[in-house]
Amino acid sequence: MVDNVDALEPVVGMVAAVFHLCSAEMAAIVAGLGDYLSPQVSRSLARALCHWACSYLFPDLSCYEQLSGELGITLSRGSDVDVCWTVTYLLNYIILCMKTRSGESALVGDVMRLFAGLVDTKERYTSLLY
Repeated sequence: MVDNVDALEPVVGMVAAVFHLCSAEMAAIVAGLGDYLSPQVSRSLARALCHWACSYLFPDLSCYEQLSGELGITLSRGSDVDVCWTVTYLLNYIILCMKTRSGESALVGDVMRLFAGLVDTKERYTSLLY
């Protein structure tokens, strides 16, 4: 992850901070401290991830190739790896929340919206390209 959030663009810095908080939350759950976590903080994280993922993340890697041509951007080979890592990270977060915090219905709803945003890609990238 990123060590110096201050040196990043604001959106990237915000996403890095959310990922840091999610990592801390996931570590607390794995350590058996899930009962001490605030459902409202978890909901806020899930909402932030959902908003970011639905706006900026395309799990279908071909979308990046199409967008990069439209925007005149050359993607490096590492971009595919970064996208795959990010999607895997988000899926692990979703699975962990669903397994350990399923009793919190509002949180489950937010986590399921995040999952729906990840799998509902055709509508997202079609609206951006046309």
